[in-house]
Amino acid sequence: MNQKIILQSRPNQTASLDNFRYQESGIESLQDGQVLVLNRWLSLDPYVRGRMSERKSYAPPMALGDVVIGEAIGEVISSNSHLFKTGDQVIGMLGWQTHAVMNESSIKPIASLAIPETWLLGAAGMTGITAWIGMMEICEPKNHETILVTSAAGSVGGIAGQLAKLQGAKVIGIAGSEAKCKYVMDHLNFDQCLSYHAADWQDVLKMSVPNGINCLFDNVGGNVFDCLLEKMSPFSRIAICGLIAEGLADHFHQINLRALLANRILIQGFIVSDHISRWREIQNQLVDLLLDKKIHVDEKITEGLKNAPQAFINMLEGRYFGKQLIRLS
Repeated sequence: MNQKIILQSRPNQTASLDNFRYQESGIESLQDGQVLVLNRWLSLDPYVRGRMSERKSYAPPMALGDVVIGEAIGEVISSNSHLFKTGDQVIGMLGWQTHAVMNESSIKPIASLAIPETWLLGAAGMTGITAWIGMMEICEPKNHETILVTSAAGSVGGIAGQLAKLQGAKVIGIAGSEAKCKYVMDHLNFDQCLSYHAADWQDVLKMSVPNGINCLFDNVGGNVFDCLLEKMSPFSRIAICGLIAEGLADHFHQINLRALLANRILIQGFIVSDHISRWREIQNQLVDLLLDKKIHVDEKITEGLKNAPQAFINMLEGRYFGKQLIRLS
């Protein structure tokens, strides 16, 4: 029997428990080239909220009644494929469910690496590779430059900031509470962190960046982005990774094009799936840093599929630090 979480309804603004439904169903027979995977670990990621909406984006939305999308790790327990056998450990978009019937082309074998397998869903997987692309290839931090990272206590922002520190940059984080800022500085080695809920955060930031911000790694968008855009330096870069603060509604930014021109600012949005061909190359570099303990990893593990919706909502509301995972089996 398969246990799954399906998309029951679309959020108006923020996601709620009413948007999800737990359901049990039988498991369909395998066709040629398919395998049955018993899922062990499910990754919770902010991009899923955008896929719950019908608005046009870089990927098609989930249909109502579909299993909620999500990357997971599992074990092949039945195979009708010549590429995978029973017992193989695999990773892929297996979804919010305990069992997944997958085409052989939709999953990958787990690489044999000397790290915990859950890190393949986080710092050594999509999360870390996202941080790498935005920070190392768009921001390109240099020694003594000032790099600012929003959602600094999140799984992507935390790794992005640590990568910048390894290049000798001064790294400032923006987070949603003083507790998160303490975590960012004490555990992730950021030089400074500001809570955007503090009344004077913009004044403090202005004093902290007298020569402006050389690169902004942005995960949030919204009003925070508008405030930071004013503080960019000449020849600065902006990597737009996510827009989590904008929810599922449109936010219209009043961008001063003259300021962009005068400061010669590069703004680039990016989607990690555009770089699939380079995943193993980047992953190997991340694994080396992890094994050398140059990147700090924190994981928040929630037990059981039924708790995935609430854990997902808690993540979106910023209640956790680091990578969010569901232990399924």
